[in-house]
Amino acid sequence: MTHRPVQAPQDDRPARFATEAGAALDAALVAGLHAYDRTRALTRFHRLSPDTIASDSPDGARAALKEIERAMRGERARRGHWSYDLNRHISLLVAHRAETARLHRLLNGG
Repeated sequence: MTHRPVQAPQDDRPARFATEAGAALDAALVAGLHAYDRTRALTRFHRLSPDTIASDSPDGARAALKEIERAMRGERARRGHWSYDLNRHISLLVAHRAETARLHRLLNGG
């Protein structure tokens, strides 16, 4: 009588968790883009003047993106630290996507 090795059932929970987490993040980003209030989001950045926030020029959009990217670098540096805030990170991603789309519209005249 020969024994065949018994294979343990594969645990697909990590892959399923990663898929579900990615879907939840995508849903949060889409919802955030629909609710994005540019003035409210950008007034948090003390380096942006009200004139820059209100500007409809590509330079104003670039300045906003620069500040958002600076804040994102700071938030990434806090990963793993107790002060890291996932909700803030998501709001920065939403702002970055919205402002990038705005810059493209301004550059393309649409």
